[in-house]
Amino acid sequence: QLPSRPQLSQECRDLLGQLLERDPLKRISFERFFAHPFVDMEHVPGPESLDKATKLVVEAVRKDQEGDANAAFSLYCKALEYFVPALHYESDVRRREAIRAKVGQYISRAEELKVLVTSSNKNLLEKGNPARELLKEMAKDKPRLCAALEVASAAIAKEEQGRDDSDTLELYQQSLGELLLLLAAEPAGRRRELLHAEIQTLMARAEYLKDQIKMREAQSMGKEALAESVRSGECHSS
Repeated sequence: QLPSRPQLSQECRDLLGQLLERDPLKRISFERFFAHPFVDMEHVPGPESLDKATKLVVEAVRKDQEGDANAAFSLYCKALEYFVPALHYESDVRRREAIRAKVGQYISRAEELKVLVTSSNKNLLEKGNPARELLKEMAKDKPRLCAALEVASAAIAKEEQGRDDSDTLELYQQSLGELLLLLAAEPAGRRRELLHAEIQTLMARAEYLKDQIKMREAQSMGKEALAESVRSGECHSS
């Protein structure tokens, strides 16, 4: 049993659980370890980090200018995941300072977009309430569907309480995994239409929540990288 403190992400807990498995036959293999989502080899600092970040942020700015706040927010978050390792990789003080300034601007813009997207998604959830209740009513003869919808409702309730964390995201993912299977077996009709619409709403919520979590992680790592770059700059200047 892993301790409750310090707080660990679900992916980290999953990896630690597999590493600490007593049975060597069930313990995570070398290949699966490096393929695990927590072992993020894609964002290891390297010469390509800045190029990847720049391409994403160019697309984010374009979407932002087009008024697509959801897409812009998601792209800014993805760009930050590359800008942070780019800061770690860059050895030139002036270039690192330029990256640091840009990262600060992009974080600020992502925060502004987050407010817009949160408001929009809240309206979307409220708009979907009548259809969601009707779907629950029509699902009374389907225990698996009822159970999956209850898990989704628990995720929505947690998010409305401000619990936009990995536990809430896991609930969304659990419900979606089951609902997608049920959708494939559901015959054509009103219930299938409602189920399809609900899945789309939940997928949008899960993606948004995932972006929020990634942005917080990038901000935390970014602050450390920014502080490190400042200290490094001070050392070079002295």
